[in-house]
Amino acid sequence: MNKNIYFVGIGGAGTSSLARLYVAKGYNVIGSDDGDGFYTNSLKKEGIKVFDSFNVKNIPENIEFVVHSTAFNDENIEISEFKKRGVKIFSYPEALGEITKKYTTIAVCGTHGKTTTTAMTTFVLTGAKKDPSALVGSIIPQWSSGARVGDSEYFIIEADEYQNKLRYYYPKVVVLTSIDYDHPDFFEDFESYKRAFRDFVNKVPSNGVIIACIDDEDVVEVVKDAKARVIYYGENELADARILKTEIESELQKVFITFNGEKEVLEVKMFGIHNAKNALAAWIVGKVLTNNRNGITTGLKNFLGVARRAEKKGVYNKALLIDDYAHHPSEISTTIKSFKKLYKDKNIIVAFHPHTFSRTKALFDDFVNSLFLADKIIILEIYT
Repeated sequence: MNKNIYFVGIGGAGTSSLARLYVAKGYNVIGSDDGDGFYTNSLKKEGIKVFDSFNVKNIPENIEFVVHSTAFNDENIEISEFKKRGVKIFSYPEALGEITKKYTTIAVCGTHGKTTTTAMTTFVLTGAKKDPSALVGSIIPQWSSGARVGDSEYFIIEADEYQNKLRYYYPKVVVLTSIDYDHPDFFEDFESYKRAFRDFVNKVPSNGVIIACIDDEDVVEVVKDAKARVIYYGENELADARILKTEIESELQKVFITFNGEKEVLEVKMFGIHNAKNALAAWIVGKVLTNNRNGITTGLKNFLGVARRAEKKGVYNKALLIDDYAHHPSEISTTIKSFKKLYKDKNIIVAFHPHTFSRTKALFDDFVNSLFLADKIIILEIYT
């Protein structure tokens, strides 16, 4: 008989993907959420029972354990009821952390690029016939979800630093893409933010590997005392794996790299130097874990992108519409610069939806400077 798991706040990017992973592993998943249905509608179509509000009447008797989004605490009526009943309760990162103990876990972290790099890494290892499981914080159109279930020892996760979820995970390989102060509602200053990453990379065992972007001086500072082997990547001439140049050819970006005296050309269907770096980091994971050179590069080329990461949505009145989740000033400026380079003959009109009051206030001047790179700006109300 399948064991029942209950999710409180199943409508998040991470919790919805984790729910799918449990279903694939043979669990019966039930959940609740009072959000906008962005993720829960697809869960319902897949046969997962989801309640659209929180109510103790939702809760069946035979629940093995509960997983809750970190957006909810003991004040939630369902969590409170589960506590009264003595049911085992895990937060989302705690539940994910327990799973990471059972696999050779590859954790992709950093302020920017972790969603795309996590997905790219999964395609790299899939191409190399390693059949990994993966959990990504967005929908991968080629999977129709943010989860992939494989039969191998490898588990690739997008490791989010918010609320220091990193402390719950146990990786063998870590990719650190960037460090740029974020989440001011939780981290009081940049030093405390960096400390979360420093503590995380220091958990990687001596026989593990850290793949770190050398172009970011804060990344270099954070990994300098780690006991695991560090492989540096980026454009810097001191990088172990270095980007020599990039070229746009039709729908492909060609990334010319060198690593340990070898030269290689990576082909990716995403543009911009930031995505060239993401691809290189994913490629290095493949080199570290497998010798299947052709499989690695083929897997990378087969990756078509992530939902809401420079995702082309269509054309309206001859204007190309692109959806991108960039919500930090550095991400916004990188994204706009990439589009201006790619679409030189077009005006770039940005409709920006600020995300959280605390981030908007703390990084206000940086947001202004980033958005002024566009030809026209439309500002929506702050998303709370």
